[in-house]
Amino acid sequence: MIPPPEKILIIRFSSLGDILLSTPLISLLKKQFPETQIDFLVKSEYAELVKHHQALNRVIEFDASAGFAGLRRLKKQLLQQHYRVVIDIHRNLRSRYLTTGVSLFSGQRVRVLGVKKNQLKRFLLVKLKINLYRGRGKRILPVWEKYIRAAAPLGIALENPGIRIFLPPAAEKKAEDYLNTLPPGNWKIAVAPGAKHFTKRWLPEYFAELIRRLHEEYALSCILVGGEDDREVVEEILSALPPGVAVSAAGKFSLLETAALLKNMDLVISNDSGLMHLAAAFQKPTVAIFGSTVEELGFFPDNPNAIVLENKRLSCRPCSHIGRASCPKKHFRCMTEITPQMVFEEIVAHTIFNIHQFPPSKGD
Repeated sequence: MIPPPEKILIIRFSSLGDILLSTPLISLLKKQFPETQIDFLVKSEYAELVKHHQALNRVIEFDASAGFAGLRRLKKQLLQQHYRVVIDIHRNLRSRYLTTGVSLFSGQRVRVLGVKKNQLKRFLLVKLKINLYRGRGKRILPVWEKYIRAAAPLGIALENPGIRIFLPPAAEKKAEDYLNTLPPGNWKIAVAPGAKHFTKRWLPEYFAELIRRLHEEYALSCILVGGEDDREVVEEILSALPPGVAVSAAGKFSLLETAALLKNMDLVISNDSGLMHLAAAFQKPTVAIFGSTVEELGFFPDNPNAIVLENKRLSCRPCSHIGRASCPKKHFRCMTEITPQMVFEEIVAHTIFNIHQFPPSKGD
């Protein structure tokens, strides 16, 4: 057994999905070292995702707008905390600066552990389409497992306790109040049409067609969710729909309030985005639509109740590990060839969401 360190710091600045995928690591560290102080360093805009986590003692917020001066101040503050273990699961320039020389400057031994990013493998897959992730005896490692493996020297078990998110009562109350204001109907489905990069977004007109079909055939209404940046695409979808078929909650709620909304849904339809991972925290039935990204990159939903739709016939996928501002081939077939009819048929056929509990509207 490894002696329990007095203090552990986890570093993961962003983004939404990555932070959620770090929560299995948090749970396992607390299980292995129940008396250890476990802190988490994160960008301020994502702090609420882990602020209420019961296994964390402290969430340290980093304001990226403070620039290098702010980073330098942060390093001084961290050195004063005398962490015995630092687990860097971000491994970017900022985190490397914070972890460089910590033993020397703090005057005591600090163990720094880092995630293995497999950058060469990723480069070969994205740029040259040489896939070293698959093959005899090989298994694709999801991101959550890579984070846990980073802490393997501490002796933690390689298991998956699942994504955990803790909702304060105020967030649950706001979601409940919002749902009570909706007009009568079957508001059972959340649709998350946004994503940071264009090539990870299914077409707005496809979302609109799918939502219309679900309403026409099963009288199901949809709540469109997302952040402030998703308002434009949400409004585009709503403009193509008749009144009462869908409503927008985009930009109206915090991350935790949006999570509380998803908790109340029976089905989530999403792109490869952070909200897909948020739905996984509650193991909500999810249909995830993947465009330019693939399973090898590690971000398939960690959710037994999720199905992934992707166009596997294209040799140009993946064109990026995070998404791009436009399709480099100009055809965008990774998304255009996943039709609303295909998604609708998946929803009807799979038991993750029992659509047949809602009598078909046609012919009533």
